[in-house]
Amino acid sequence: MVLSLLRRFVAQPNRRLEPREARIAGRISLGGRDYPLKDWSRRGFSALGVRAEHYPGDRIALAVEIELAAGALSFDCSAVVVWVDRERQELAGVFTELDHGIQDKILRALLAGCAEPQGRGSPQQHA
Repeated sequence: MVLSLLRRFVAQPNRRLEPREARIAGRISLGGRDYPLKDWSRRGFSALGVRAEHYPGDRIALAVEIELAAGALSFDCSAVVVWVDRERQELAGVFTELDHGIQDKILRALLAGCAEPQGRGSPQQHA
């Protein structure tokens, strides 16, 4: 059983359905505190330094600000917490009730980032 689980994990190293960008200068504001983004995609994000007591399934309200070449992209939204790593102080969430215009801007920014030369901090290709 353990071997079958290992094979399944190794056989699918890239489970992402959409591009995820790690070369960013951005943050989320959650509960009155700002946290730097680790990475983000059209569907969600992960943030660093989160010490708040959140659990998978929690609904949270947040503000997002991402610095892009064309200027800052800022929006308020809701999200559902997907995972929390208390040891590394990281939290990941999926955006909910996100305006289609914002989704399009995020996707265009991600695709523009993928077209740039890949160097230090290239987009993550694994979970």
